Amino acid sequence: MKKQRVIISIYDDETNPYYAGGGPAVVRRIAAALAPHYDVVVITAGKRFARREVDAVTYIYLPVLLAGGRGSQVLWGMALPFVALFASYALWLESFNPPFSSNFVPWVTRRPVIGLAQSLSARVMATRYRVDFPLRLERRLLRRYRDIVVLNNHDAEVVRRTSPQTKVHVITNWVEMPDAAVADAKDGEYAVYLGRIDVGMKGLDLLLDAYRRHPEGLLPLVIAGSGAKQQEQSLVRLIEDSKAPVRWIGKVDEQGRGRLLDQAAFMVVPSREESFSLAALEALSYGRPVIHFDLPQLAWMPTGCHTSVPRFDVSALAGAIADYSQDSVRRSEEGRRGFDFAEGFNRANRSTYLSLVRERLS
Repeated sequence: MKKQRVIISIYDDETNPYYAGGGPAVVRRIAAALAPHYDVVVITAGKRFARREVDAVTYIYLPVLLAGGRGSQVLWGMALPFVALFASYALWLESFNPPFSSNFVPWVTRRPVIGLAQSLSARVMATRYRVDFPLRLERRLLRRYRDIVVLNNHDAEVVRRTSPQTKVHVITNWVEMPDAAVADAKDGEYAVYLGRIDVGMKGLDLLLDAYRRHPEGLLPLVIAGSGAKQQEQSLVRLIEDSKAPVRWIGKVDEQGRGRLLDQAAFMVVPSREESFSLAALEALSYGRPVIHFDLPQLAWMPTGCHTSVPRFDVSALAGAIADYSQDSVRRSEEGRRGFDFAEGFNRANRSTYLSLVRERLS
């Protein structure tokens, strides 16, 4: 019997030089969960049109990246409705992306479309450019969705207020637990930041300011990740100005991430804006406690395996880093609690997308 086709669209990809977020890893895991039961096609952005098969999943690349960072996002938003209009599929999973989250897919089809809000990007655009047009347009677009998946309860309430008729599903991300035993956090050699290089949104300026203004007693910092060239250049300047023991090692592959976390003492997530923080869950899965600002989107972490400091308070951030740097026993205890939490958390979330897709296609 021929399998029903499920399309997953996402602008980002591991090779995308302009975004490089955690979304592709999430989509890869969703596709793997659906592939035994459906014909899964992932549509993403590329430099040329291409098609490849990976683990029973078809990846199709639309040639939009040649237009540059912002231009490719505009082209992506223009191209996707045409693909949705003419493609053959039973259900579409649309991963939201800047600037307005939605890419208008529900406007061109009567087939089921599930919005995947890995981020509600209009609030970032509205803050960055000090205009409310992105928010007003996003609210109107969200009302066209019957189903939207969000990663946290805060975003769930935002969508419910915006579109009361939309069914909102809180499905958190998950990661694979380490295959082998990991070192104890008490033996960690450095603090680590792992994620996209976006100085403003990811709060890297705040993190480096903490190292510059309060260097006493802080473990060295390793920054891993990539981003747009301009963002990377800004990071290099900030590191040089900080005159602190900070290294930027660029993008790391999956094995490199594992080695990086295995030798880390703890993770810092200094973001000004988050929807979930896959990196934080990765850290907990490796038994590393996490330091972050008190964003409501990060409230999924339980007490006893992380430290939340007042929003954008550089002194408080530096104090938390110093506390973990100097207290190996605390790192060890909180790391073990984080590992135990992550093990159950990851297991519980594996089958949620499959259940949702089955429900919508029944």
